[in-house]
Amino acid sequence: MQLQLVRELVGMFVERIVNQIFPNETGAARLQQVGLFTLIFVLERSGSPVTTARLSEMTGQSRSQVHKQLDKLVKVGVVERTQHLNRHGRGYVFHFSIKYTPQSKRLINAIGKAGRRKKR
Repeated sequence: MQLQLVRELVGMFVERIVNQIFPNETGAARLQQVGLFTLIFVLERSGSPVTTARLSEMTGQSRSQVHKQLDKLVKVGVVERTQHLNRHGRGYVFHFSIKYTPQSKRLINAIGKAGRRKKR
């Protein structure tokens, strides 16, 4: 049951990405967006900041390519961007995270409850 709820949660986000139409969007760009969303979703668990540089390094894409697709994910409303001081304290860097809606939060709570019931 827990796996099914996780699938529903991820499906909600991916559906929003796939259904949003941007002018001159290619299938490859859409797949990049789904891939970046999935990486952010997974990397948030590590507790380390998810940045354009980190995603660029992991995917082999240039920072500008990653940034362009991240901007689209922010516009769709599945990812949020927050500004933080960089590790040197002399400038700013953007951290990216999943933007949860009330509906997705209910699903997350259901996943947590299902996991606790299973452990009993």
